[in-house]
Amino acid sequence: MIFRMILFYHIVISFLFLLVLPVLPLVWILSPKRRANLVQRLGIFTSISQKKKSQYRVWVHALSVGEVTSSVPFVRALKKKMPEAEIVFTASTRTGFETAKKQLGLESGQGLVSVLGYFPFDLWLSVIRVASRIEPDLICLVETDLWPGFLSIMKHRGVPVVLINARLSPRSLKGYQKLGRFSSLFFSGLSHVMAQTAKDAQGFEQLGVRAQNLSVTGNIKFDQPCIPMDRQERIRLNQRLGIGVSQRVWLAGSTHKGEEKMVVEAFVRAREICPDLFLIIAPRNPDRCQKLMADLPAAGGKPALFSDDKDKKQTADILFIDTLGELSRAYAVCEFAFIGGSLVAKGGHNPLEPAMFGKPILFGPHMTDFQEVESLLVAAGGGARVNQSNDLARKVMALLEDPALANAMAEASQRVFAENSGALDRIIEILKGEYL
Repeated sequence: MIFRMILFYHIVISFLFLLVLPVLPLVWILSPKRRANLVQRLGIFTSISQKKKSQYRVWVHALSVGEVTSSVPFVRALKKKMPEAEIVFTASTRTGFETAKKQLGLESGQGLVSVLGYFPFDLWLSVIRVASRIEPDLICLVETDLWPGFLSIMKHRGVPVVLINARLSPRSLKGYQKLGRFSSLFFSGLSHVMAQTAKDAQGFEQLGVRAQNLSVTGNIKFDQPCIPMDRQERIRLNQRLGIGVSQRVWLAGSTHKGEEKMVVEAFVRAREICPDLFLIIAPRNPDRCQKLMADLPAAGGKPALFSDDKDKKQTADILFIDTLGELSRAYAVCEFAFIGGSLVAKGGHNPLEPAMFGKPILFGPHMTDFQEVESLLVAAGGGARVNQSNDLARKVMALLEDPALANAMAEASQRVFAENSGALDRIIEILKGEYL
């Protein structure tokens, strides 16, 4: 039954590819975003080097920015456990690739991985081409990005595929369940699923993953190393961001379309009680910054871009971070943070980066992708839910006017971060016992 479904899947995907093939040259010409990875993801050209004889290769894959960031502690732990192994790392998106290049140290020449590339499209020839160059002994997928064609080919080649830090939101579970028997295409090729929570594991079991192939290991995001930020580094970062000595800083990270307007509305209201309030907005897609900045003057803000010159930033009260790799460090210099993707139905983003620095954390009602972390933060008093701009403004003003509340939330968020580590040790132990 599985064989027939996989065969049908490959035929359908190949047919759809033939339909879009005539327009691919146009896509390549008109879309810089697609041009960056289209040829590599098709497997026609790839920067991935051929495997050497007797070399043990682990292929680690992360979809985009969030998953790449989550994977860094795992890659570091894996490299420490198996220094002789060659780690090949892939991402699916251009922003994920660029983030990996920075966070894995490849720009400095001291990379945690040996090879960085793009994950192939789920076309039979593309997967075969890339997999034949990598020749992995073990594949570790981080959190998500399951493709039936890829999994079936790896199973046929006898390569174990492990899903680590696995999560399954209620929305995703319902989506897979609607597929009926076809949902097995996404899970039958997995050798092991290491879930973040017992609830996630229960969901995977409902979708057909056998109990003996399931483990609850926790969330590796809690094991990310604290970013070192001493007083001098914070001063330098304040200067780079254009933050004045007397200004109080609110950071809205990983925002999506529709959220920036609500954040700015709340900022304008909060500034009535705190004229020195400085707002930093880091959109999930930095390419949106120019348009967002152009739309803001009517709201009363004085916007600037992080890439602008020093003089322009010093006269601004709203700063847009229009480059990758700055958000994590910027959380160190804010007084409190708002997590984007949560006032609109995008599932939310990682609230642990501000928690690492001990910041009060605000988020909207749509934190389904980080439900466990959100619940821990709310229960401990380190995070608070808000609805729309009016509620957001009230919470921001409360934090500005009540230092005791802000300090209590800050201490609680950092405590949540510190008390929930250990997932990496459990994951490495399972891999060591079964695959390494």
